[in-house]
Amino acid sequence: MTSATTGAILRAETLAADPAAAAHAGAKAANLARLQAAGYRVPPFAVLGTDTCARLLAPSADAIAGLLAELDPDDPAALRSVSSRIRALVEGCPLPGDIAAELDTVVAELAAGPAAAGEVRFAVRSSVRGEDSATDSFAGQLDTVLNVGAADLPAAIGTVLASAWSERTLFYRARRGLDNAPVACAVVVQVLLDSAVSGVVFSCNPRSGDPSEAVVAAALGLGEGVVAGTVDCDTYFVDRGTGAITSRVVADKRSRVAPSPHGAGTTVEELADPLTAAALSDTEIQELAEVAGALADRFGAPQDVEFAYTPDGRLHLLQARPVTATGARETVFDNVNVAESYPGLSSPLTFSVLRTAYERVFRTCHRDFGATARIVERNAADLYPYLVGTARGRIYYNISNWYRLFLEIPGMEFAIEGWEAALNIENRYQRPPAPARGIARLRAIALRLRVFAIILLGWLRLPRRLRAFFKALAAATTDLERRLDEDRPERDRDAHALLAWTERFFDELVPAYSVQIFNDFLAQQMFHVVGLQLRRAGLAEEAALTLRNELFCGEDGVDSVDPVRSALALAARVRADSALRALFDGPSTAQQVWASLSEDRFATFRAACLRHIAEFGDRTVDELKLETDPLGEHPERLVPMLRNYLRGGQNADDMIARERAIRRAAERTAAELFAGEGVRRWVFRLALRLAREHVKQRENMRLGRSRAFGLLKRVFREYGRRLHADGLVGDPRDVFWLTYEEIAALTRGTAVDTDITRTVALRKADYDRWQAQRLPSRIVTTGIAASGISDPALEQPGPDAAEGARVLHGIGCAPGRVEAPALVLDTPDPDVAIDGQILVAATTDPGWVFLMVAAGGLVSERGSLLSHTAIIGRELGIPTVVGVPGVTRLIGNGDVLVLDGRAGTVTLGQERRP
Repeated sequence: MTSATTGAILRAETLAADPAAAAHAGAKAANLARLQAAGYRVPPFAVLGTDTCARLLAPSADAIAGLLAELDPDDPAALRSVSSRIRALVEGCPLPGDIAAELDTVVAELAAGPAAAGEVRFAVRSSVRGEDSATDSFAGQLDTVLNVGAADLPAAIGTVLASAWSERTLFYRARRGLDNAPVACAVVVQVLLDSAVSGVVFSCNPRSGDPSEAVVAAALGLGEGVVAGTVDCDTYFVDRGTGAITSRVVADKRSRVAPSPHGAGTTVEELADPLTAAALSDTEIQELAEVAGALADRFGAPQDVEFAYTPDGRLHLLQARPVTATGARETVFDNVNVAESYPGLSSPLTFSVLRTAYERVFRTCHRDFGATARIVERNAADLYPYLVGTARGRIYYNISNWYRLFLEIPGMEFAIEGWEAALNIENRYQRPPAPARGIARLRAIALRLRVFAIILLGWLRLPRRLRAFFKALAAATTDLERRLDEDRPERDRDAHALLAWTERFFDELVPAYSVQIFNDFLAQQMFHVVGLQLRRAGLAEEAALTLRNELFCGEDGVDSVDPVRSALALAARVRADSALRALFDGPSTAQQVWASLSEDRFATFRAACLRHIAEFGDRTVDELKLETDPLGEHPERLVPMLRNYLRGGQNADDMIARERAIRRAAERTAAELFAGEGVRRWVFRLALRLAREHVKQRENMRLGRSRAFGLLKRVFREYGRRLHADGLVGDPRDVFWLTYEEIAALTRGTAVDTDITRTVALRKADYDRWQAQRLPSRIVTTGIAASGISDPALEQPGPDAAEGARVLHGIGCAPGRVEAPALVLDTPDPDVAIDGQILVAATTDPGWVFLMVAAGGLVSERGSLLSHTAIIGRELGIPTVVGVPGVTRLIGNGDVLVLDGRAGTVTLGQERRP
């Protein structure tokens, strides 16, 4: 076979010399040729150009077009089916004879090159025009196949080309509004190096955009481990001006990415002896920084360079591309904890009120924790107003700003670890080592003592402040009831008066709620300390977590349980009355049962129901969403709740007795653990007592918060009726599609757009579209946050990699083991029949407590050990596991589950029942 070419496959030297040829090679291949032409060591490669790849796809083009014509991109099953059928078509097409012959020639040339040693393996990658720029829609969308033998190259080329129609790419195209025309893709075939160390070097700091600082990330083995985050890697920071290594983070490297011994692909190998030393020498780090800087100067833009060092110590460059989004501020949004109170989509009014409430509360509580007036003023404009964000109708914490809350107060950084653990938030902060000596150490100690003194003073003031909040809540309630009385003058409840009342609510009651944040902080820290003490006493981490959970069972005085006890008492009265029992067991609908309770013979029971509604009517599913109606507006919803309890035979006293027995057993275990440990036992008991008290107050304040939001619901419903009466909206409930700021502007004449009907219609259409979308728990944006939030790549097209798992793992919160069919609820339904099933939900809020009581157990995708779900599960003895990723997609209604609330596992026992 000769080395003559037909032009189907482009050599590196051709790309460097012929710009026209490079235009058919894609961005990745063109950059490799530029590196090689500049004198850098690049593994030998060749390229199947875009015209050649178009020839390879031509035989299956019509069949692909037919499949795509009928595709519904919103149907995950259809995406999987069409993608797999297209993959079969593309991978099943053999290479034309002339291309196959030239590929053999190219492989022989590459195998004879200086980088080859022994059997040569190859990397097969896509190379799309504009792929390595910030504007291309398909960057990162196509597959790469590593560790390919010469005989398997045709199949690997087909795999790369077929990935242009992968599930994710098809979904991405549909969301981006692109057609399904074939991508102008080339394919790079390159010798795969036996890398000892590999990674990425940036010529500038990719987060700050600082061109004077280079950043190197390195790991053992192939570079895939760094890019995919599958192995531990080191990070080094280099001053480009002096070449000095200014900082380094050296990980314990326990694994490396290596070629798979079983054919194409890679594997993560565990090392017998973990490497604790740096993966790169100082000389190598400085060499990389110098090369990246030189490339940035040569190409006129900061560069992101992939590299590899072979065992002989020689540097090879694998790729270079412009660094995108340099200098853009990174913002991290996370809803792991906030979704418990605001699951799914929330109305614009709910979000805007919540944003304002967080601003007022945390401005006040920052002072409580020791922020000076100067610190508060400095952060008034860009911190406190932006503690929460919204993405397509869903509410997220702006985690980046929450870290700032801690770090703005010198000496408070110690509390971040406990806060992250309590909220089950992925760690983002690494505390720097404390100064070892000198003035810096004395200053650090002084700052820490100042913080502790402030916290101690706040703790002493806590009972008085808690009483003050509930007193202010009672006063606000009385004032609103007086103001909304129909006998009062009209001007007391007109739009201006309602807005003025709401402003007083934010100015007076909301700042008083800051005591809850201080109490939450103490609960989180003491809860964390209890776990640390148990581990230091010799328990393994899992055993310590289990014992800690059990020590918090059976707590008296938790007001959040009172609504359940009241409802169970109503159910007990129904059981004891034959006429009531017949009514509730009969075929009548909930509305019909409630209407029948108006009969004189049921007057006493109806009065008891109305007392329950008056006292606990604000405790409902999705209770903190202003658009959610309180129970008083739909009293018939009490009927299915009582029917569930009648079927299940739940008894509050039995539940509490069971939890107290667990608590006593845990206390005996702890006593044995600390036997003979005088001081440590005293410290543990103190931490446990404080943690229990503050966790209890946390739940009590949450019930107070529900009642406070109940007041706002009444105000905005009245405002909606006035908008409707004035002809501004077609339905009083349209008020929920406006923001608080828009309502104020409409009332006082500063609105730039007064066409409310158009605004409401547009937002309703957006929410209808967003309802079907699935967004991740964490969103990281750079630059303008809206551009990242609107990126279609955020959406998840279908089940994740955990599909098919039989044992799912989460956080065990309430001990107990139960086997029962699953009841999967995407949204809570107060009318759903529950009789011992295991509830499976993406998240739960405090209002789920009425559903939880009738269930055999609860599994949630989100939550933490201190979430409301966990606390109520412990109080009522309901086995509970939270933090199980993707559980609502992996489990179907009727699937028989074995839930272990102690171990934190959910086992799929049998397939779903018919």
